[in-house]
Amino acid sequence: MENEQLSMFSLGPNGVIYPASEVPHLKPNALVVISNILLNGQFRLNYVEWRLIFAMLAQIEENDTEFKEYYIRVQDIIEISDLKSGSHLYEEVSKNIKSLMSHVVTWEEEPLKERFAHLISDATYYKKQGIVKLIPHPDMKPHLLQLKNQFTQAQLKQCIKFSSSYTSRIYMLLKQFDNPKAGHRVMSIDEFRFKLCLDYTEKLSKGKKLDYHIYPKYSDMRRWILEPAQKEIATTDIDFTFTPIKTGRKVTAIKFVLTRGKKVLTVKEAPEKGEELSEKEALVYGQLSTLGFTDFQIRQILHKGNLKEIHKVIYEVKTTDYNNLGKPIKNKSAYAYGIFKKKFGLT
Repeated sequence: MENEQLSMFSLGPNGVIYPASEVPHLKPNALVVISNILLNGQFRLNYVEWRLIFAMLAQIEENDTEFKEYYIRVQDIIEISDLKSGSHLYEEVSKNIKSLMSHVVTWEEEPLKERFAHLISDATYYKKQGIVKLIPHPDMKPHLLQLKNQFTQAQLKQCIKFSSSYTSRIYMLLKQFDNPKAGHRVMSIDEFRFKLCLDYTEKLSKGKKLDYHIYPKYSDMRRWILEPAQKEIATTDIDFTFTPIKTGRKVTAIKFVLTRGKKVLTVKEAPEKGEELSEKEALVYGQLSTLGFTDFQIRQILHKGNLKEIHKVIYEVKTTDYNNLGKPIKNKSAYAYGIFKKKFGLT
């Protein structure tokens, strides 16, 4: 059955949308919503592609059960992003619209099981009118439609303005923890590099491959990714500081602390000397952070349990959808706290 939005438009003889005046404008305060599973996957989009994706996500309604054809006016992106001179964006969109079809998203559905899927199934650019049409890939339905829990949301006007793809990723990854129970996030260096797609392989002709390792040194990541992102994100509804966590002299993780946000409360910090973590502990630290545990609670868990036991409980929590009464688990963070409190005696 043809959806209602499609019935509003038709194509003229010159390949233009008619009537173009009926194409809805983007709403700056519209919410961009994405599941935490997909959010914590791997994306390799440039800043133009991110803006188009954010604009598409902002048009998905809370009660939608199926994807529609989502139309985006490039001029709307220019205005909402507050670009002083946005004429170049039309050319950039024209160059990048094709690549959206080829992007594959990677995420971990469970330990040792990776999932790969396309983000977009259809992309069209109507050059004469500066209008883009996007349709998400059907595999994205569980992560973009009918989200009731374990999702992250942000206002379109906050996340569409970034001039760096890395800033777009970091902003959304931090927004996941913009709540009273969190306010901070720790990622191991490996996790951070995976999420920002700093290590990837490009397939060449005749079966040849070319490996890329962008900013392999922490000092370079700090200079070219973290500090510029910190400056850009400071203009939004949140702000953050970051601190390297070292194992010996090597940086093995990064701790992000939200210093400004509408929902953030101060979290109890462990003593300064507690920052020293092994590489494996830093990885577990990051996984526990995604479940909503505070820095203080995570260090209690690491102190009271061995890594094998902790990994086992994390897997149990992530793969359990129903409680002992057979009811769906609506608040995974609260459920995780109950399980870890019982097993490790959290205070």
